[in-house]
Amino acid sequence: MTTLINRRGFLWGLSGVVAFGISSNARAQSIRGGEIRFPAFASVEEQASQSDLWVMDLYFKPMRMIPVELSDPKTGKKKLEFVWYIVYRGFNHKLESKTKENPAVNELDKPVAPQQFIPEALLVVTDNDRNEVFSDQVIPEALAAINKREKGRYKSSVAIVGPIPDQSEPGSPEEKAVEGVFMWRGVNPDANRYTVYLTGFSNSIRKVNGPDEKPIIQSKTVMQKYWRRGDRFDQNEAEIVLEGDPQWIYR
Repeated sequence: MTTLINRRGFLWGLSGVVAFGISSNARAQSIRGGEIRFPAFASVEEQASQSDLWVMDLYFKPMRMIPVELSDPKTGKKKLEFVWYIVYRGFNHKLESKTKENPAVNELDKPVAPQQFIPEALLVVTDNDRNEVFSDQVIPEALAAINKREKGRYKSSVAIVGPIPDQSEPGSPEEKAVEGVFMWRGVNPDANRYTVYLTGFSNSIRKVNGPDEKPIIQSKTVMQKYWRRGDRFDQNEAEIVLEGDPQWIYR
């Protein structure tokens, strides 16, 4: 059983189955042009099972692509490629306190302190049973081009690894943002449906029984589906559109 939570805060079940720099001047209330806000959400059960629980407020822009001259890892020669990317910001705000009678006993291992921010992203091609998986990559040439285009100082998923910012109230002087970019290379241009899974924006985990009845640990994950209306010819980022709302799931 996998739990899904959409950005409106509703909870339901589904069977089967998701670089930052710190800026002290960023404010969660200031949504930058084109950003989508996906608010933090934690159920009563989640808060009862993890006393040190944190979930980030996430702001991200639509999926974009940028043409970049990249080096071929085999030949060393450069060729023009489209790099797909998502830039985003995260805020570790204090969660609304929720209580539950007879809370569940936390049987999960305590995380190491200080907790580390380790973002990861998977882009999965889902149409026509392709099920191709692309992991977020560190692409220096693309990162420079993206920062120039987005007028930011985003860091890769590797460069950002470090302690989680302290929890704060929205808009307070102590509020800090993590800002970063996920990048993908070699995304299939013939596909038209994709799903992105983002982890690292919460430390919430749960234990479930796997297909062989052995326990497995699932992480709280952001899932967003995309639909692309074009083909491999004249590729245009405007063709990539959101398919439904982002959701919190466990996978």
